[in-house]
Amino acid sequence: MKITPKLHYLLATMAALSGVCSQSASAASVAPPADLADWVYTGNCGSLAQDGDVTLSPLGNAKYGYVSTGYSEAFGVSPLSLSDNKVGAETNGSRIVSGAFSAGADDRLNIHFNFVSTDGKGYDDYAWARILNAGDNSLVAWIFTARATNSGSNKIIPGDVVGSAEFNPRDTLTNYADYEFTSKTADWSALGSSNNICWQTDAKGCGYTGWLESSFKFAQAGSYKLEIGVTNWGDTAYDTGLAFDFHNLSDSRIAAPVPEPGSVSLFLAGLCLLGFAARRRA
Repeated sequence: MKITPKLHYLLATMAALSGVCSQSASAASVAPPADLADWVYTGNCGSLAQDGDVTLSPLGNAKYGYVSTGYSEAFGVSPLSLSDNKVGAETNGSRIVSGAFSAGADDRLNIHFNFVSTDGKGYDDYAWARILNAGDNSLVAWIFTARATNSGSNKIIPGDVVGSAEFNPRDTLTNYADYEFTSKTADWSALGSSNNICWQTDAKGCGYTGWLESSFKFAQAGSYKLEIGVTNWGDTAYDTGLAFDFHNLSDSRIAAPVPEPGSVSLFLAGLCLLGFAARRRA
């Protein structure tokens, strides 16, 4: 076949377009700021190496970040206000928010999470992670939710924290099909005074999810933040936490705040007695 100038131009144009299409088909990977010391946190947030039941994530980083209700004296940290149940409402918790990062349309953010709890059966401690617009902190998407127990689906994930239209784990969590909650008395130092105990003797509701990867594709380019948090329910006892990890998380970590022993004793004695009494009556 004779290659005329016109045909040569057409073939070159098609080749160029093919290259553009193949490049746009593979989404770029984005990550929040790597240094947790630059994030804004409330309550008990920090980083740990492998610790008890919470191993290092599949990413192979030397440490992971976490938020925990253990030893946290911060109240009202959740962006949600869930309906109260027979044992009370949301109490203390922790939250950490990244600095702003840029993402393009179709870029992906991949974060690993591991939910751990010593609570359950009515004491519906829950954790969440969501993406915000950096400019006005408005919600872009929920990327993870989990709850100690709930009266609806009875699934730890998503735990009826938000509606399925807002967060569907089957669409968001890449390994959700293989997920099974490990029910046991949780061993994780981030849980503070409730480490290695469970408020129910059979450990129902206590345990951990293991590492699950959340993958989110941005619909449009912009500047964003990542928010991760956890809240206690009904009282301030029997704590819950959420570990997280992502590519390029640096070794420069925030130190977990440790209250003085006196303040911990007063906190637990003054605020938890009602919870313990309610559980005994139940």
